[in-house]
Amino acid sequence: MKRNAAALVLLFALTAGVFWQLTLSNRYTFLENPDAGLQVLPWLDFEARELHAGRLPLWDPYERFGQTLIGQVQPGLANPLNWVLFAMPLREGHIPLSTLHWYWVLIHWVVAAFCFWLCRDLGASMGASLAGACIFAYTGFVAHTDTPQFLMSAVWLPVILLFFARVWRGIRRVANAALAGAAMGAALLSGHHNIPIYTGVVFGGLWVWLIARRWLRREIWLAAATFGAICLLVSALQMLPALEYGRRALRWSGAATPQQWGDKIPYSIHVQYSIGLGAIPGLVLPGLAHYFDGFVGITGVALALIGLALGWRKRQVRLLGAFSLGGLLLALGSATPVQRLAYEFIPMVDKARYPAMAIVLCQLGIAALAALGIDAWRSSRRPRIAAWLLAFFAAVVFAAYGAHTPAAIVAGAALGLAAALYLPRGLAAAAVALVLIEGLADPRPFQLRDRPGSYLKTMREQTDIADFLRRQPGWFRVETDEAAVPYNFGDWFGIEQFNGYLASMATNTARAMGLPDYRKLFGIEYRIAPRPANAAEIAVFHSRSGLNVYRDPQIGQPLWAEHSSPCAAADSLRIVSRLPDVFIVDADFGCPGLLVTGDPWFPGWRARVDGRLVPIRELKNVLRAVPVPAGPHRIEFRYMPRSVYWGAALSAFGLLLAGVIYSVKKHTEAAPPVAAGASRG
Repeated sequence: MKRNAAALVLLFALTAGVFWQLTLSNRYTFLENPDAGLQVLPWLDFEARELHAGRLPLWDPYERFGQTLIGQVQPGLANPLNWVLFAMPLREGHIPLSTLHWYWVLIHWVVAAFCFWLCRDLGASMGASLAGACIFAYTGFVAHTDTPQFLMSAVWLPVILLFFARVWRGIRRVANAALAGAAMGAALLSGHHNIPIYTGVVFGGLWVWLIARRWLRREIWLAAATFGAICLLVSALQMLPALEYGRRALRWSGAATPQQWGDKIPYSIHVQYSIGLGAIPGLVLPGLAHYFDGFVGITGVALALIGLALGWRKRQVRLLGAFSLGGLLLALGSATPVQRLAYEFIPMVDKARYPAMAIVLCQLGIAALAALGIDAWRSSRRPRIAAWLLAFFAAVVFAAYGAHTPAAIVAGAALGLAAALYLPRGLAAAAVALVLIEGLADPRPFQLRDRPGSYLKTMREQTDIADFLRRQPGWFRVETDEAAVPYNFGDWFGIEQFNGYLASMATNTARAMGLPDYRKLFGIEYRIAPRPANAAEIAVFHSRSGLNVYRDPQIGQPLWAEHSSPCAAADSLRIVSRLPDVFIVDADFGCPGLLVTGDPWFPGWRARVDGRLVPIRELKNVLRAVPVPAGPHRIEFRYMPRSVYWGAALSAFGLLLAGVIYSVKKHTEAAPPVAAGASRG
């Protein structure tokens, strides 16, 4: 136990060292990326502010008139790892940059720790497991990805593989299938669907393979059913609201037109975001990436091949080989028929438009095989053919690229590994050192940017605009010039915004934008831009950033009463409270009518008039309206989606069920003998 704890401390130190330019200096940031800096950071800020205020931010009123936040998936509200970030202290209403950077380190450390656990469970030694963890956490997809939700979706992969490998080896199959399903469900809570979908494809294939080999054994069928059931239950907190939103949303995927739920994302988009055959050498040579970097380095790949060659007779080695190959074939996209078949015949695969992300599955298999390869080589008496092959590889790279290129670092690492193979006692330590050295061949893991912090700089320069708007009376929305204000201004500052940096939108909201009077319906009274859009706009504020705030005096508060017939008495409306998921209005109606709000109708919103639940009508196919009798009344709108409450209950039940299944050791799950060198866990 003490040795494992020491290994985890060492991994944390290594992770902080790999990202030293984030931990020791704020001159660099992983946020200099449009998705991360303009979209994800404002989301995280909004979520953190709301939770610090004691509110659960299920609804986001600050983009596109208001949308379900949890249903959009990518904000990561259901991701348990994000809760750590949200609990950290805020500074001037925002998450400090230093906190975000250390959180980035924490994520990579968790990835490394999970991979270390996987390697140890497979029977690898302490040093070899450390090397495997370094290969997965500090190279390839995990090291090069700088969009948080993409990275988060890969965190649970080693844990899923760990428990599935136990099933594969015949260790308490149903119990470990339950834990594998729980980890798969946690991956679906992560904040992005792409990697979990391709992970499901690979594990689905492995389950089919396992069942085909032992199809008469009831235990195998029960384990597979347990895996699927627990996965669905644990993921329900995110999946139910995502399905509720997805069926009512338009998604922009890069195609000429947006897709609705029933539409397939065109396969041409999948082809565009595949790595292709030309990127396979990018596993060992830097600079050959296509969309998502697969650069692992010669150290990891060579040790993985050694592990395959020397351990092929072991079940877990064959499993890792199949797992890695499955990830690679999916990442290749249209270069092989595998991903196309999955696209055509497996539900939801068409929604995962980035086949290239599946390379992370291949890299996890490489990392685990490399750890086993280190131990296998140290106990092998075979000739040192691998060392000579590495030396030959180094000579070819030097001849092709010269001595002053990033590839030369890889060639040098090949020579170093060749030397280490002759000294097997220090092979694990040498592997860790060479992995870190190869990281220098491609600086992207160190998050260097040409314009460090420019997005944050823009946001901070526009603080005076937000301060001005907060001082304005009434309820209104703001439109921004997207070239001058490219980020989610509303989420960042807590001001209701008409537009925003989004990949999807509720269908009824998109439809409403085609109405001739939509600006009045939704109260888009102010506009932030360098110049006015029409003659009606009046400049009311000039920012130090050079932008102006314009007001349209023809647009008022998007709250009014409607009557089926003329009403002689006047109506009175007063906003009592407007919070992200609560809207309270005091109304005094001269005669019965409808209270109409400039908010979009969406399932989960509930209305009460004087405490009595009333149905919400969808006026003009988008607006919320409730019937109100004559006289004074209090109307309350609250976002209380059943999809979230049921999802939370099912997720909790799934975790509890997985724990119960694992804790109850049934006699029918007695473990058979395990191959030498493998751990029973």
